[in-house]
Amino acid sequence: MTPEQENLLFESIGSIKASQEAILNSVAEIKADIHHSIEKSEARQKVVTDALKEDLKASELRQIAAINKHDDRLTKVEEKLTNQRVKVATMGGAAGLTVSLIAYAVKNGIWN
Repeated sequence: MTPEQENLLFESIGSIKASQEAILNSVAEIKADIHHSIEKSEARQKVVTDALKEDLKASELRQIAAINKHDDRLTKVEEKLTNQRVKVATMGGAAGLTVSLIAYAVKNGIWN
């Protein structure tokens, strides 16, 4: 091998090494960019997830409040219905007692 050929060989080897180093540096930069992008994405996802969790908790609290309000209204309606039934039964009993007393009075001739 002539000195010129050796010189060209070493220049080629140096050029190849420089290209490899540039490629490795580019790969390292791309890897760093990817990791940075992933970290930003994970941070955004965490923010969104936390917001959704808060919204879900607030929704659950609203649902519980609505259920409790409905239960209270149902209890009041049931109480009113029971009171109405008692009133109707009382009126029915009083009317029955009145009819019985009138029938007894007519039968025994108290009103004659």
